Amino acid sequence: MSEIELHRKLLGDSARNQAFHQALKSVIRPEKTTVLDIGAGTGFLSFLAHQLGAAHCTLMEYADTLELAQTLARANGMDRLTFIQTVSLEWRRKLSVDVVVSETLGNFALEEGFLETAVDARRFLKPGGALLPYALRQFAMPVIGDRLQREIDIWPEVGFGLDLNAARAVSLSNMYVKDVQPQDLPSPSCAQCWDDLDLRPSRPPPSSKRTHTLRWSAADLGARVAGFALWWEADLTATVKLSTSPFDPPTHWQQIYLPLLSALTLQAQDQVELTLTCDTRAEVGVRLIWQTTQLRAGQVIHQQKQDSFRGQL
Repeated sequence: MSEIELHRKLLGDSARNQAFHQALKSVIRPEKTTVLDIGAGTGFLSFLAHQLGAAHCTLMEYADTLELAQTLARANGMDRLTFIQTVSLEWRRKLSVDVVVSETLGNFALEEGFLETAVDARRFLKPGGALLPYALRQFAMPVIGDRLQREIDIWPEVGFGLDLNAARAVSLSNMYVKDVQPQDLPSPSCAQCWDDLDLRPSRPPPSSKRTHTLRWSAADLGARVAGFALWWEADLTATVKLSTSPFDPPTHWQQIYLPLLSALTLQAQDQVELTLTCDTRAEVGVRLIWQTTQLRAGQVIHQQKQDSFRGQL
């Protein structure tokens, strides 16, 4: 996807735009508040801050869209802006601001380095400063419909007498960006949080590698699990949130579908465990491992493990 197409999608998302405008409005004191915009892109969030009266905005962006941001700033008669073409984690000069805003969230929340960017960005804040977003939660839920799995798992239908199982195993070790629909899922009450990140400067920085295990009962899921859906919710301020839940109004972000190597057929007393290990350290990039376990009377009767690194063929 080209840079301008990405930003067309971002700026076409009115829910996102309104949420950030509301959040910025709540933390900016006209003619006093200084703002750092990390991953500024076209400069839209800094332009909102400028309109709301920010004393100064610093825009950090490593891509060439920073030139476009400068052009747009001139076209809109905006001053009190500083443009820096860099990756914020590499910036070593002194910079101290009242507000840091960074909308570097992906469909899989952490695919754009959001966690590491947000943790590092705390060094730019003055005491008592605000980080937007300041918290992120990731959710998971079993997918009980087979629509998404059928879209992905085409391998058994290719035919011609070919054994394509090796290719299938690689293909099914990927995270897929999909529009997950409520009808693909059990009750909304089955959603569980597997990753709860508090990024405020007063809290210890979250580790870039974390593991969490979730468990569901077949009584809540029904007879079959085809895969798992992931989504996120971010707190911009205490009262302003962004959600990519399939049960909430849609945004430009979609959900993540984690396929299974084989669907789970459940009996009434079965339980399903999902262990998610997420690793976004700089030397790793983005790695997600999902291990699925089916239990019956407390005993493991089926287990499968998938690793997004295996899918990177």
